[in-house]
Amino acid sequence: MPVDPSMPRKVLVIHGVQTSPDNLNQDVLVNELIKSRIGNIPLNYACQLYRYENINADALQKYKLLLDLLVTNPVGQAVGEAVLEMVGDVVISLENGSTANAIRQGLRQAILEIFAAGNPCYIVAHSLGSIYTFDVLNSLIGDGEHFDRNSRKSWPVQGLLTIGSPIGLDMFKNTGRSAIKAFGAGDKWFRWLNMWDPNDPVVSGDIFGQHLAGYKIAENFLSGDPQQGWVIRDIVTDTGKSWLMAHTAYWHSPIVGDKLVDMMTS
Repeated sequence: MPVDPSMPRKVLVIHGVQTSPDNLNQDVLVNELIKSRIGNIPLNYACQLYRYENINADALQKYKLLLDLLVTNPVGQAVGEAVLEMVGDVVISLENGSTANAIRQGLRQAILEIFAAGNPCYIVAHSLGSIYTFDVLNSLIGDGEHFDRNSRKSWPVQGLLTIGSPIGLDMFKNTGRSAIKAFGAGDKWFRWLNMWDPNDPVVSGDIFGQHLAGYKIAENFLSGDPQQGWVIRDIVTDTGKSWLMAHTAYWHSPIVGDKLVDMMTS
């Protein structure tokens, strides 16, 4: 069924790199953020989390068993497992194998289930989650079944907000991820807001958290052709934090909340 604008909005939250599949609560954080910024706006919505860390964890299990054999010190094991989880998640994405495809397929299914129910869907994707989201959106736009540019009711996703995304880094610019799929002719525009803190080392790729210069990350995906049907904006977001704390501070940023509420109500 087509999207029904009178139905409650669904905010689909996609988390980034995690050290454990347990206790993921980013949907709760986004819900709290929206409530803190919504004021008197009569907005009916619900937040939903797409969890994929369990898929990564299963893929990394064989390496954890090897780590247990090689490192017997409990402290060393704890540190090694944390590093394995974080680095392993990125490697899985870059290898682009069966695990990454399973994550994409699960996300696509979550989006289409919301679409089938008729709810307008807005995505908030953090860190590595923004990479998977970009791939799935490009696939949906290019499949010819959705995203009629003249009718937003045919759009499984109404808008995208990425936070702390590494999508500007060279390592993620493999085949198919250096361009956005064009909608073709029409008068509706898909919105992508990319919010980033200049001190976020995941965005800059600088492990020391070097202050990032320049303001074009997602905007580099635009060619200037209006047939693309995208409105893309990079928004510099000062979270007041530094280094890795800046990478996780978006969940509590009033600026992020304001932009999300604006997207859902306009």
